[in-house]
Amino acid sequence: MISQVQQMGTGAGINFHFEKALITNTFSAHKILHLAKKYKKTNEMEEALFIAHFIEGKNVGDHKTLIDLAESLGIDSEETRQVLDTSTFDDEIKQDIREARANGVSGVPFFILNGKYSVSGAQPAELFTSALQQTYDETVAPLKI
Repeated sequence: MISQVQQMGTGAGINFHFEKALITNTFSAHKILHLAKKYKKTNEMEEALFIAHFIEGKNVGDHKTLIDLAESLGIDSEETRQVLDTSTFDDEIKQDIREARANGVSGVPFFILNGKYSVSGAQPAELFTSALQQTYDETVAPLKI
């Protein structure tokens, strides 16, 4: 699966360096994602975390790394430190975990489309296109004239 992801990444201009990626607890990274959500910067933080982990080989469980990433997005370092050093967002993350398990998530990547369909693992773009099209077709009401 790693070689498939690397090939897909290369095709999209992303040079994954899985040999640099550190195995670490990501609970603190999820806390920072919840903090970023407060500032409507969830997507930016997700991308920053992915780059740090999969390309740069940074420890995304390390508080200094997370503070630096948050700061790079304009999030106050003291607020970030406070979130990391307390139980702020812990309940939300535990709820996220419960919901993921209820949806059959046992690993990543895992995508849930419109709360109905799921795609597990690194899949070809065609599969995502098909799943997204099916979700769209079922969601958009036909035009009534």
